[in-house]
Amino acid sequence: MLDRDSAKVRFPWVAFLWQPIGHPTATLIINPIRFKKLYRVWLLENCLEQQSASRCEYK
Repeated sequence: MLDRDSAKVRFPWVAFLWQPIGHPTATLIINPIRFKKLYRVWLLENCLEQQSASRCEYK
């Protein structure tokens, strides 16, 4: 089991600063707290997709 300190995600400054401005499908998120929450959800979804894809390959 992971302890809380090792499982923390640092603030994604690079992703926050490289947000597309004026893009028709992407939304600019100015609030850093909201951005961090959404980034953590996106990161978790990507990890779950990779795990499920790797499980399907071996079947």
